[in-house]
Amino acid sequence: MPGGILNVYKPVGMTSFEITERVGKILGEKAGHTGTLDPFARGVMVICWGKATRLASFFQALDKTYRARIRFGISTDTYDVTGKIVKVRKGNLSKKEGEELLLKYRGAIKQQVPPFSASKHRGKPRYRYARQGKTLPVQEKEVEIYDLELISWEEGEWPEAEILVRCSSGTYIRSLAHEWGEDSGLGAYLFSLRREKVGDFSLEQSEEITEREIDRQFLLSKSIPPDQGLYWITSVHLEEKEAKRIKHGGFVFSPWQKKGWVKMYEGDKFLGLGKIEDDGELRPRIILGE
Repeated sequence: MPGGILNVYKPVGMTSFEITERVGKILGEKAGHTGTLDPFARGVMVICWGKATRLASFFQALDKTYRARIRFGISTDTYDVTGKIVKVRKGNLSKKEGEELLLKYRGAIKQQVPPFSASKHRGKPRYRYARQGKTLPVQEKEVEIYDLELISWEEGEWPEAEILVRCSSGTYIRSLAHEWGEDSGLGAYLFSLRREKVGDFSLEQSEEITEREIDRQFLLSKSIPPDQGLYWITSVHLEEKEAKRIKHGGFVFSPWQKKGWVKMYEGDKFLGLGKIEDDGELRPRIILGE
């Protein structure tokens, strides 16, 4: 197998790097994750290993589904439970009022990038400036919220909401919590976060690898081949001469009525990814097979 794809469960308290490093050490292979989860968060992490690490960006671009718990009346500098409290505001907020405010975030929106984030400002992560007490201009990014549902609401001195969010890659759930809180007039922060899905990779199918002894054979048995992991990309099958040309960096003219990324096969053997250009040429982009 030219590397593989793993759906791993990250528990609260561990970093994404620590989980990825554990996988790499057990397999004795290079490994890379396809989207960071903060230490206080838990849930699905898709990890590529071996030659499949070259495909990480494709998995990183998949939409994400999160279950989040948000507490109103308190604002923190990080927009989440790990930060310092910067403001406390008491007031009443009903479920109806909260839901009406929440649902306006559905669709394509501009979202504030949190001060404590890895997003760069003049070549440095924004969190470095934030740790030094420096205030940067507000940075916005375009994201899309495909589905947004209020699952539960607890009224009281500090109202709490649980929401389910399906969103584009790069969406900050803590920014959603912060902005929702500001709209309410009470402020809010992200209290807990669980990633339920990355594309079709679900929490129910994820493997726990931190609370038990596991070995290389176990991880190999739970890995799926790279082409199977790229379930959303169309397949094309090449003749022997075409495959030879592709493997040597050449191109072939495509008889397929499609453009964009494709999985290339020689018989049943997965060669890698190619791209059909506007002129109909199929060119190799990432070759994994020999």
